[in-house]
Amino acid sequence: MEVTLYGSGTARVARCQWTLAETAVTYTSVERKGLIGSDQLRKFHPLAKLPAAVIDGQPLFESAAICTYIADRVASPDLVAKPGTFARAQHDQWVAYCLSEMEAWLWAIAVNTFVLPEGKRITAGLEQNVAMFKRGAGGMEKHLETHDYLVEDRFTVADIIVGWCANWGRRAGHLTEMPAMSAYVDRLLERPLCPFASD
Repeated sequence: MEVTLYGSGTARVARCQWTLAETAVTYTSVERKGLIGSDQLRKFHPLAKLPAAVIDGQPLFESAAICTYIADRVASPDLVAKPGTFARAQHDQWVAYCLSEMEAWLWAIAVNTFVLPEGKRITAGLEQNVAMFKRGAGGMEKHLETHDYLVEDRFTVADIIVGWCANWGRRAGHLTEMPAMSAYVDRLLERPLCPFASD
């Protein structure tokens, strides 16, 4: 598998970096100032955002899609349940839940606190966004009270995808009343190949 990964650091591209590290897939990393919004990146992502990848000549964007595809392509280690199994449906369930019920609210906060220019920010809904993130995280908290990991109770790419978001919530101080979620993030951060920022 020939992989070129656009992006670096601890943003969403860290999910892709961790998946590639776990699968021992070598790749070319492309990162430079001004890449976001560039015509070069727009060839691979309609909004010219990061991360994006070119895998065996085919462009792919969105970190969850990139990670899941790489895990599907690599037989060992077994990082994702096989298509058509109930466990794969659970993978899709938790990834979709994370992106819609948790990460979307964190991104809305980020957009209106530091991403957009100050004159374009809308701060009236920030408190509500935090509450909505906590509501979503609370649903996952219940699952993690009786499970160490999300799918088949073993470490999979679902944990890489969801864990990045959960760690963002932890770093923002939104998991202080969720011991199971906090312990889950700690387990992920303790894994030797985890590239997520811990502070």
